[in-house]
Amino acid sequence: MVDFFVAEQPSPWNPAPPRERAPDEHGIILLDSCIWIYFFEDHPRYAGPIATLLTQWIERGAILLSSELSLLEIKTLPLRLGKKAVVAEYQLYLNNFPGLLLVPVERAILNRAANLRARYRLKTPDAIILATGLERGATRAFTNDRGWKSIEGMEVVRLSDFTEESDAK
Repeated sequence: MVDFFVAEQPSPWNPAPPRERAPDEHGIILLDSCIWIYFFEDHPRYAGPIATLLTQWIERGAILLSSELSLLEIKTLPLRLGKKAVVAEYQLYLNNFPGLLLVPVERAILNRAANLRARYRLKTPDAIILATGLERGATRAFTNDRGWKSIEGMEVVRLSDFTEESDAK
């Protein structure tokens, strides 16, 4: 896992003034739980590309969103394996990651998730995570879930498609 923490680095709690933030086509980016899981677990195929993307987003001043629901998904395996210290490390990392906002699951998000689930036949966690991004203004979502579809207002990028494209070059 790459260390992205730098002294004086803007954070969601102390963001750089808007004029200092680099413009980005997709200034608010939604990250699915699997992105963090691959990153934390140093997945042999995906951890490197994820670290590159995270670095680029930090440099461009992008705002990254993840649902607090992702905490459940990220912590499950380490808890099952009895690795409480790993869980604490993941939580600390996410709480302090530059530009990352962990969004609580709120009623407006659940209402939107119900509509997304009905319209696009998404699984409940996926609908909640996508609704989180839409409610907070994200226009691009990164996942590796083949069940996610591009939905109105949100471009969905699958990491496997992105890395296959990179591998072909």
